Amino acid sequence: MKTILIVDDTYENLYLLRVILEEAGYKIVEAYDGKEGLDKLQKNKIDLIISDILMPVMDGYMFCQACKKDKTFKNIPFVFYTSTYTEKLDEEFAIKLGATHFLRKPTDSDTIIKLVQNIFSETKPQAKPEKKPEFTEQEVLKLYSKRLISKLEQKNLDLENEILERKSAEKKLIFAKEFTDKLIMSMQEGLLIVDLEGKIIMVNNSFCEILGYEKEELIGLNLPYPFARTEDLELMLAIKEDVTKGEARSFKLDFIKKNGKKFRASFLSGNILNDKGEVIALFATIKDITDEEKARTILEEKALKSNQKKEVILKLANLVGKSFNDSLNKITQLSAQTLNVERVSVWSFEKAKSAIFCQKLYKLQSDLHETGFELKYDDNPNYFNALRENQTICISDALNDEITEKFAKDYLVPNHITSLMDVFINSTNGHYGIICFEHVGKKKRDWTAEDQEFATSIANIVSLMVESAERKQAEENLVLANKDLKTANEELNKLRNQLEQENFYLRNELDLVFNYEDMVYGSAEFSNVLTEVEKVAPTNATVLLLGESGTGKELIARAIHNTSLRNNKPLIKVNCSAIPRELIESELFGHKKGSFTGAFSDKTGKFELADGGTLFLDEIGELPLDMQPKILRFLQEGEIEVVGGVGSKKLDVRVIAATNRNLKEEIKKKQFREDLYFRLNVFPIDVPPLRKRKDDIPLLIEHFVDKFNKSYDKGIKFIPDDTMNQLKSYDWPGNIRELENLIERAVILSTNETLLIPGFESTAQQTKQHIKNKDLSLDAAQRNHILQVLEQCEWKISGSNGASALLDLKPSTLRDRMSKLGITKPNI
Repeated sequence: MKTILIVDDTYENLYLLRVILEEAGYKIVEAYDGKEGLDKLQKNKIDLIISDILMPVMDGYMFCQACKKDKTFKNIPFVFYTSTYTEKLDEEFAIKLGATHFLRKPTDSDTIIKLVQNIFSETKPQAKPEKKPEFTEQEVLKLYSKRLISKLEQKNLDLENEILERKSAEKKLIFAKEFTDKLIMSMQEGLLIVDLEGKIIMVNNSFCEILGYEKEELIGLNLPYPFARTEDLELMLAIKEDVTKGEARSFKLDFIKKNGKKFRASFLSGNILNDKGEVIALFATIKDITDEEKARTILEEKALKSNQKKEVILKLANLVGKSFNDSLNKITQLSAQTLNVERVSVWSFEKAKSAIFCQKLYKLQSDLHETGFELKYDDNPNYFNALRENQTICISDALNDEITEKFAKDYLVPNHITSLMDVFINSTNGHYGIICFEHVGKKKRDWTAEDQEFATSIANIVSLMVESAERKQAEENLVLANKDLKTANEELNKLRNQLEQENFYLRNELDLVFNYEDMVYGSAEFSNVLTEVEKVAPTNATVLLLGESGTGKELIARAIHNTSLRNNKPLIKVNCSAIPRELIESELFGHKKGSFTGAFSDKTGKFELADGGTLFLDEIGELPLDMQPKILRFLQEGEIEVVGGVGSKKLDVRVIAATNRNLKEEIKKKQFREDLYFRLNVFPIDVPPLRKRKDDIPLLIEHFVDKFNKSYDKGIKFIPDDTMNQLKSYDWPGNIRELENLIERAVILSTNETLLIPGFESTAQQTKQHIKNKDLSLDAAQRNHILQVLEQCEWKISGSNGASALLDLKPSTLRDRMSKLGITKPNI
């Protein structure tokens, strides 16, 4: 049975989703905010997360981000289900955080069930390559803050619009209704009717209750009224005149109840007409709006604080990447001013996380920064454990709480701290420390959800600053390391120039993984082949490449050409086995128009196209016997005869031939000319099969995986150890070509970051070997280089032909370096 975690701070929403999904056969786990959701994830095996966005402590965006950062939870599908964040920008932001789907409330139950079924019915998704994040963490924080502040501002605006609409509706109601309708609707509020002189002729019960007078006490009163302020008399007379003339006035006045208590009252006024249309009386409805005014004031204060918090967050976000110490000064100062907290401090853990040190403290009243206090785990285990479990601690009565009571005497009481709120600060290496908000005074402070949300945002900004500082330090260390590596590399280059054989020098990579003319290798066998290539390439000698199919003979030919003096001219390839017998002479030497049926125009042959360059005759063993003398003539004389042409042409072409056949056996069978063999066999090179290059198999696999990752948009990074061992034990009759085709098929079939090779499947599928796991350290490069020289010298250290002479080192220096690098002579 699949388990679904539902996270929502509204009980009705939790209950509705639970009923729908339990009826569909799913097990439900509930949480009321993101922090509790993370706790549920730790304690339960969850298959799907459905979360609201607007929640206290940790909202849906922060919860999603926390899940996607955690390796344990990042692959759990995450669905947002919200009625507040419904704009397209909200959805785009949610998807970029890693959400699978985005639902807007309300959504019918069939749609929800169908979505959940689709998620669970999907087969394992094919792994996609990791893309560079479209947002940095700083930009994510800015966008998150803007979206949150936008929602708060929109809610404020909606509330103001609602109030304006209500007033407009009430005003229209007063103008549109007859006297009787006005009276009926006004009965819920205070009703006052006066004659044209201002004498009270009628009041309702609500009016009497508002003022605290009896009806008899009010009827017959004239201006000025005892419940009105004397300073408002002129204003009230002016209003009376305007209403008498037909104006409908709405106004606010401060009235005094019978018990002497003042209150704010709002009025809607109008006149009463007789059948002749004459004004005979005036009326006004009254409402005690003291509470509404207070609510409006609170709303305005909240809007002001929201704007202040927005501005602070934006200012602090811009500090990421700047001086860490100066940024902490600014953060603690602005945070204290914004939340009106006396003390705001940043604390950092020591390496073992057994103590926490006050790195920066700001005091609001004195406007000073301090450092110094330290808390240890051994003295305050309850506090440290609460931090690890909750990530955020909000304590109103810090002096008497069991979490903080251990350091109350030495820290809280001397500093007059009564309430505190601590939030974890993260870094690239785990928890960096906390940001602490400490209230000073006799009156305790109850931390609101808005306070916690702001504190969490500030903690996230500090986390970004910490990570930025750590990255900057790592970059500086990398620069120093690169400088040392460059110096060491220069020393190695000097040593390389002193080697007698060029096949021992370090090429492009210190880990002996070379890419020589598009070839991937690391074995001594293939290194010897390239040594021969380097020797023969600068010459014009004919080269014969011998080896099985799929061993890379064409790449060797291209390497010879590219490193020769002819590399500015073309390399022309001819596959002797792919050309029909009747056309091979024309292909090689060209023909003139009309020289045979179908020769409609002149054609330049391959030999002539390769003039000044190199001609690669692949599969030379397949060349027909009647064509072999013509090839022999060119090798002897450097001349060709064009089919249908007159005379011969002198050409400058270097010939490289290749075959997978045993030409000596072919000579015995009278299928290949012996004299042509001798002409081709000037400089033979045996290309070893893959089974004799076992050490190259991991490198070739890495190369082909990288190649096909790009071709098929995959992100494969690992291969099981036992699979690699099987591949190295295989004989590879098809050589590199067989390996390449096998890896291509494996990349297509693999659905995650681990390579699945048909026929070579892992039995455990647990231990993974990272494809790019070569040791790139300088010591590793020196060790490999010294080992090669020692093996070449048969482990002779001193003397004229010893390793110390080749390395241009004193024998004692070489022995010291061998001891340092752990090099010992193997037992034979």
